[in-house]
Amino acid sequence: MPLEVLGQRCLSEREPELGLGIVASVDRAARRLGIDFPATGEKRLYALGTSVLKRVQFRAGDSVTSREGTTFTVETVEEEDGLLVYFGAGRRLREDGISDVTSVSSPAERLMAGQVDPGEVFELRSQVLEAQAQFRQSEVRGFLGGRIELIPHQFYILHEVAARQIPRVLLADEVGLGKTIEACLIVQRLLAVGQARRVLILVPESLTHQWFVELLRRFNLWFSIYDEERCTAQEQSTPGENPFLSSQLALAGVRFLAADERRREQAIAAGWDVVVVDEAHHLAWAPDAASPEYAIVEALARRAPGLLLLTATPTQLGLAGHFARLRLLDPDRYNDFDRFVAEAEGYATVAGVAEKILAQKPLTPRDHAALKAIFQKDPVRLEQHLAALAEAQPGAREALLKTLLDQHGTGRVMFRNTRAAMSGFPKRKFCPVPLGVDLGAAAAGEPASAAPTDESDEDLLLELGEEPGAIVSGAALLARAARELQAEESGTEGEIRYAFRGDPRIKWLVDFLRRHRTTKVLLICRSPRKVAAIEAAVQERAAIKSALFHEGLSLVQRDRNAAWFAEPDGAQLLLCSEIGSEGRNFQFAHHLVLFDLPLNPGLLEQRIGRLDRIGQTETIRIHVPYLTGSATECVIEWYQRGLNAFEAPLHGGDAYRQEFRARLLALAAKYRGGEIDRAELDRLVADTSAFREVLARKLKQGRDRLLELASFNRATAESVIERVRAADADPRVRQVLLAVLEHFGVEVKEHEAGDLALDPSRAYLESFPSVPAEGMLATFSRSRATAREDLRFLSADHPLMQDALDLLIDSPAGTAAFGTIVSDQPNLLLEAVFVLETVADSRWRVDQFLAPTPVRVLIDLRGTDLTAERDARAVAREFEDADIHRFLERPGFDAPLLQRMLAAANGVAAARTGELKSEALARATAALDAEAQRLEDLRRLNDQVRPEEIELTRQQLQHTRTAIEQARLRLDSIRLIVQGPA
Repeated sequence: MPLEVLGQRCLSEREPELGLGIVASVDRAARRLGIDFPATGEKRLYALGTSVLKRVQFRAGDSVTSREGTTFTVETVEEEDGLLVYFGAGRRLREDGISDVTSVSSPAERLMAGQVDPGEVFELRSQVLEAQAQFRQSEVRGFLGGRIELIPHQFYILHEVAARQIPRVLLADEVGLGKTIEACLIVQRLLAVGQARRVLILVPESLTHQWFVELLRRFNLWFSIYDEERCTAQEQSTPGENPFLSSQLALAGVRFLAADERRREQAIAAGWDVVVVDEAHHLAWAPDAASPEYAIVEALARRAPGLLLLTATPTQLGLAGHFARLRLLDPDRYNDFDRFVAEAEGYATVAGVAEKILAQKPLTPRDHAALKAIFQKDPVRLEQHLAALAEAQPGAREALLKTLLDQHGTGRVMFRNTRAAMSGFPKRKFCPVPLGVDLGAAAAGEPASAAPTDESDEDLLLELGEEPGAIVSGAALLARAARELQAEESGTEGEIRYAFRGDPRIKWLVDFLRRHRTTKVLLICRSPRKVAAIEAAVQERAAIKSALFHEGLSLVQRDRNAAWFAEPDGAQLLLCSEIGSEGRNFQFAHHLVLFDLPLNPGLLEQRIGRLDRIGQTETIRIHVPYLTGSATECVIEWYQRGLNAFEAPLHGGDAYRQEFRARLLALAAKYRGGEIDRAELDRLVADTSAFREVLARKLKQGRDRLLELASFNRATAESVIERVRAADADPRVRQVLLAVLEHFGVEVKEHEAGDLALDPSRAYLESFPSVPAEGMLATFSRSRATAREDLRFLSADHPLMQDALDLLIDSPAGTAAFGTIVSDQPNLLLEAVFVLETVADSRWRVDQFLAPTPVRVLIDLRGTDLTAERDARAVAREFEDADIHRFLERPGFDAPLLQRMLAAANGVAAARTGELKSEALARATAALDAEAQRLEDLRRLNDQVRPEEIELTRQQLQHTRTAIEQARLRLDSIRLIVQGPA
């Protein structure tokens, strides 16, 4: 029955959210149809005969409601002047008087109203339901979406931490091993499975935008950056509301909150599921005082179930600083510093036994005695392990080692992977650049008589350095180098007037840049003022494309400069102050210039770590230009000869700083390279080397080795990665997503190397979620996505996949279909798809055992179950779409008959759900019972397992069982099929 009469009612298949439409105008000359949608106030023009609009027709047995709110059951239907008139309960209602908010949304209602879709849409809907169930029940849900390489130790940490009810850990991998990636992976997983909804990330202000970009580009997580400007704007738009409640995902500078009591209280009151803190070693604490930054994190940590602390230098401030961070994670366990120190001293004994177990060496009576002391809480278990060892049972050594690690140390709350246990890192090449100076002549090549040489004239020489052609003597340069070092190390560098026009290091730098014009060079020095002075001196000599990165620039400008440096045709030289040493990653560059050297080995390692990290593809060349006989030469020799700090990662940096800094500074300040200075330097280097050997032996025997063993298990990591690769290779991801995009009118074109170009300009929606209006390039290949910044990585975890599936499932598309199957045996078939759903708080993660699961049923007119005989593919091959309106006009089929068939289908589906529930209950009970028992066993050995974690696991089992037992069927879609001769 065509739409061509004023007052006829209809629905838009493409925009069902508009509600019930009514024909408002008919222009036959222009072949246009005007439709009003009173419920939403919208008006649309359509072509006459368009397939987008479907006539709404109710049948006998349906309920209808008038605009006045009167509802009755339809008994008969008549047509008057092209309009349908419904009769029932003594009432008469013409279709133009039907309520505008009438819902024609249930599958049965849509079918009886003639609102059916093609069979291929019904089939697509079924495929989407199956895909969604598979994705949501996947063990690696939330592991897939990061546009990152699959690095084993990172996925091991993700696997270990994300499985916990209370994820509270210190991520302390060495510089370059990817702590930020680990934290982002954990957050992405917790958000994906619903264990976390609100996340706050606190970072140094200089890293705010880098974190924002990393979260968005690599993990498709859009965090709101909080600063005073945002908070003020939020309060103005919604007075009286806490600005931190306006976003579920927040990113803020830790100093911003620490410096403002009001903002601090608002952030705490907002409540968070997970708090992440980067560069946590800056949180200063002492037993009698704590910094404002530490105090805000401590207050947040008390309320948030999840806490992730990130630092590459967990012991940079000694054991007290390390204890302070562990105290944030578990204040009940870490409440006694003296006890903590005593435990730390016992690590060597445990590590020694662990080393023997690893090396498969026999255990001595002394080792047995040590084990008895360690296992005094559970001597029975020790006897079992030793008996298994004596009998040479398979896996006995591994079992003892695992129990030993569980029992002792901070392995459960702290992860620290080291380069020694990893592979694939680049080599370092130290390239010292000695620049000779003639103490009797000017460095600029002028006669010695042209320049003063007395150190008392240093201020004058610095003034002269500000003018082109100024002459600076070698003696003055050496004096200035010593003065700079002393001022920078004492915190009085503000008194220094930096001027480098006459400095030989600038000439070398410019010459180097000219010789290597296509080479990216990162230069790091102490302060913003020094950066500016170096850049001014460089630009005076040559037009070098350079960019600055220091705390004097705005965050946005820093990010722009860093991005320009990363571009192939961008800046050749990036000059950084010390803030470039923390957090920023420039592994695309291979040359590092250290214009000065800090007397903190840990800080030197952080500088080198900007290039020496995962993803670096070439040998790193570390250039240190220096004047012979200068203070810098003294420091270089100490680092290179005493510590080998340039060419190999250095551990225990803070210990060297505490032991030798004062002595090194005193020597460097007076050093001029003479025999007396050299002799004193040789003694310092010898003492440092000896100290290094002792410290290295101590670190090897103690805590570091235990953490290394507890922080990475290659077999587990490879198992996880294998499952991720299998999910990446699953063809269903591509097939389902492309089919849904096509259904909604998003144009998909093949691009180079299998990439896809997505164009939403012709989509049936005003804006398609997760696809920019200008379109985007995407790929399903992880290797392509990691190599190309302009490609979006599509996976089962990508927001586009989730949004596209939800968009289809939440719409009526495919919920009703009608057609025929040619057969010699006439029959009426009903294909119904039910969904078995649980209702539970997402934090219990019931989906991992029973995700919303489609249950397909096929019955005939007599209620016979034909599901097993004719699967979905077989029916789809034989099915042909047909006109349902003609069928509905035939006598013999009505709403009561459809309801009887649906009741029969529901009975068949209900019988099958019993088996699904039983299987899910068995899996949940086995997994969660075992986890609770494991935690209880572990707590008997190690009090780092919190009682709340065990209780939450028991609660999870209880809630999961209840949810599964109470799972209910929901009718999702139906297809009515008339079977008979052609």
